[in-house]
Amino acid sequence: MPSVIVNPGSSRLRARTVAIPDPGSLQKYLTARSSMCLLHGYEEIIGLGEIARFETDSPGAADVWWEEFCADIENETEMPGVRGTGPLAFGSFTFDGDRSTSPSVMIVPETVIGRRAGYSWLTQVSFDSVHADPPRIQAPPRQPTGLELSDGVVTEQGWAERAGQVREILGDDVQRVLLMRDLMARADDPIDPRWIVQRCSDLLPDSWTYLVQGAVGTTSTLLLRQIDGLITTRTLSHGQSAVSGSDPRLLEALSGTGPFAEEHGSAVRWSEEMLRPFCRSIQHSPFPGLIPEASDRMLVTDVTGAPLPETRSLTAVGAMHPAPFVSGLPPWKALEMLAEVEGVDRGRITGPVGWIDSQGDGEWVVDWRGAQVDATDPNLLHVFIGQPVGHDDDVSLLATALRKRISATFALMR
Repeated sequence: MPSVIVNPGSSRLRARTVAIPDPGSLQKYLTARSSMCLLHGYEEIIGLGEIARFETDSPGAADVWWEEFCADIENETEMPGVRGTGPLAFGSFTFDGDRSTSPSVMIVPETVIGRRAGYSWLTQVSFDSVHADPPRIQAPPRQPTGLELSDGVVTEQGWAERAGQVREILGDDVQRVLLMRDLMARADDPIDPRWIVQRCSDLLPDSWTYLVQGAVGTTSTLLLRQIDGLITTRTLSHGQSAVSGSDPRLLEALSGTGPFAEEHGSAVRWSEEMLRPFCRSIQHSPFPGLIPEASDRMLVTDVTGAPLPETRSLTAVGAMHPAPFVSGLPPWKALEMLAEVEGVDRGRITGPVGWIDSQGDGEWVVDWRGAQVDATDPNLLHVFIGQPVGHDDDVSLLATALRKRISATFALMR
């Protein structure tokens, strides 16, 4: 059942937003605990502290709660109409709410600092009166020492066996499934997730780096962005790890032909179908682009629409999840197969993570890899990394590709 925790000090919640000079990178304000962020190049939003929390099992229920919550806030702002300003909530949702022991969570921070499109702002939220003290710059995070990686629930051999099962039971109605492996990373001291944030944003500045309730990582997959009168989803499909940049199959995919382009086109059509009920019009390029990331090359197409007036980002997120990139094609059938075969609870990894403002606009991403700080042991990270499995794939080659992905992911933490 959903549960709500709100500061009981007063029944009147107030928010104050002021414009501030460009503060530079906002990472310097993040605390080792009780901080949140979504960073993408120059565009950054962070949250500090917690004024309210909502635990649920779906984006739809979270959106209903958030709209009701915002209706009771007295909102004072120097920046009316600038999306992303004012009170907002960060969210992190489970991959499979029906089968996970982890709840999805929405957190309303006491302090929000943001910068986007030439604007920088500070929002503070509290009961009764809003304090005017600016947030303090924090000591930089320390690199974890003695970090060691070990097997989780699914070992390397166990993953290969599951991949073989998936390959055998894939039919014409399911093209590909993203099969997850979990690992444990243990350090000598409590792990500061800000270190991972710093490493991710430094090494992959064009990706979205996130931290919400201990879930931390970086991704190129924009599940949904609704802001400034546009709604966008970035459709990605996994390339082949063993494919070189000059491989003819990859080159023909960029011209919209061949097997890689056909599979990517199926994902694009799914994105259009899910987005259409929320838009007056939709458009996208007829040819995919290419994103190189570590050992992977991924085809990408941005699908953009003009949202209907009543569209809210979290409602659309509920329709878009689970995305093919983190489940398979088609997603709901892939989800059923994963529930039977995968053998690991992903928790909030590969679920939507992002923020929503009081107008319903927001930015949400999903990740095929990520880490979760253990709720009871701060020295421990649960790491999840996915590898797509198709009809004709060689399991031994897939296992090799997965090892490369694990090495590349682990390098981000060290």
